[in-house]
Amino acid sequence: MLRYIRPYLSTRVQFFIAIAGTGMVLVFLVLFGVRSAFLNNFEAYLVEQEQRRIEQVAAVFSEYYEDNLQRLRRQGVREISEAVLWQRIVNEVQRDALLNTGTLNPDIDLTFSTLSLTTLYGYQVFGTSIDTPISVAVLGEGEVIATLSAPIPQGELQPVDQVFAQQQQRALWWAGALAIVIAAIVAWLLASVLRKRLARLRYSTQQLAAGDYQYPVLTGLPNQQIPDDVGELAIAIEQLAENLANTEHQRRQFMADIAHELRTPLTVLKGELEAVEDGIREPNQQLCKRLQQQTEQLNHLVNDLHTLAQAGAGQLSYHWQPLNMVQFVTELHQQMQPTFTKAGLTLSLHVPENRAFVRADSARLQQVCMNLLNNSLRYTNSPGAVQMHLLVTAQAVELRIEDSAPGVSEAHRQRLFERFYRIDAHRQRASGGSGLGLTIVAQIVQAHGGTVQAEASALGGLRMHVVLPRLPDTAAIVSDSQ
Repeated sequence: MLRYIRPYLSTRVQFFIAIAGTGMVLVFLVLFGVRSAFLNNFEAYLVEQEQRRIEQVAAVFSEYYEDNLQRLRRQGVREISEAVLWQRIVNEVQRDALLNTGTLNPDIDLTFSTLSLTTLYGYQVFGTSIDTPISVAVLGEGEVIATLSAPIPQGELQPVDQVFAQQQQRALWWAGALAIVIAAIVAWLLASVLRKRLARLRYSTQQLAAGDYQYPVLTGLPNQQIPDDVGELAIAIEQLAENLANTEHQRRQFMADIAHELRTPLTVLKGELEAVEDGIREPNQQLCKRLQQQTEQLNHLVNDLHTLAQAGAGQLSYHWQPLNMVQFVTELHQQMQPTFTKAGLTLSLHVPENRAFVRADSARLQQVCMNLLNNSLRYTNSPGAVQMHLLVTAQAVELRIEDSAPGVSEAHRQRLFERFYRIDAHRQRASGGSGLGLTIVAQIVQAHGGTVQAEASALGGLRMHVVLPRLPDTAAIVSDSQ
């Protein structure tokens, strides 16, 4: 016996944790990615700002370099060493930076922790080599004459830069917190809606387990027009409820039909035996014959019920083999013709000349044909006619059995294959029918992969169609070799 163990967390809480947890993880990932991108871009921004500062210093050295060359040319100096020239330039820059600040006119603060100037030929004017420098070319008369370098900014930021970075980080944290709150609210609402729908489905399944198949499952559930997974589950449960209701109705109807069919012959037997016991009737041969007929009817009913139960459960045994339908129907006609002639009925046969094979159990298929022929024999008025037609196509073999009056109305034809269904219950029961013959026929034909249906006959009676899949012509070779 299964026991229901209540979970520690309700379905709503589980959904909330799942949805909100996923949302929070996504928010943290987004925040982490945005913060990483901001830091990388901010570092690039600082490098760009540092490079602009160095460019201003490089422009100063370029200007002083060109001024010194022009003065030396005016003085007639044609050669000067690189060290001497750059020493003069550095001295003049330092002098003007201290005594004549208006000459430099920098746009920004040109204070550097480390600065290095190296000529094109490798002479270190000032400073030392830097591992990861920000370098700017120093131009003189349109050519690169030196490289001015400074290290990448590290350590504490400038006040303005620090305030900007703090503002951006604060905005990110507020945005993340707001996103988490919104995700939690949405998750709680979704979890509540899902729990409400699942609770309704749970109650519906509990009603089904209790035997109430009429409880509406889809009523009150949203998305009935375009259902989601929960809606499709509700539709499936609704269909299950309908199938269970139909099955229960058929089961009860079947039990009532069995009780009714058994009650009639048992009542007759009981009445006859009580009449003998009370001395009202004498036990003669005629009485024994009536009792034997009722006993045979009971035996026939029990056998049909057993066959139907086996067929419905898929336990009816079949011995499959290729069967020549032309030969099979011809032999069946020869077997049944004397019986029909004795009853004042004409049994005719129409078959093609060529052979046509189907995969069948000959004994079960003979049971189908005998049942259909016995129905025609039992209910066709004498004198009358019964015709057997075998029609062959490339894909199927069709056996038609039709008889003359009386006919069967459309309303009755649609229910002929139901269990215990009779057009005239008293007439069929009196003639020995159990009301299960056509139901067994339908089960056997279906097991053969075929179909059976009833329609009005041109002769004035009923026409039965049995259609079976045809085997290819190679089956004839296999059958003959066996």
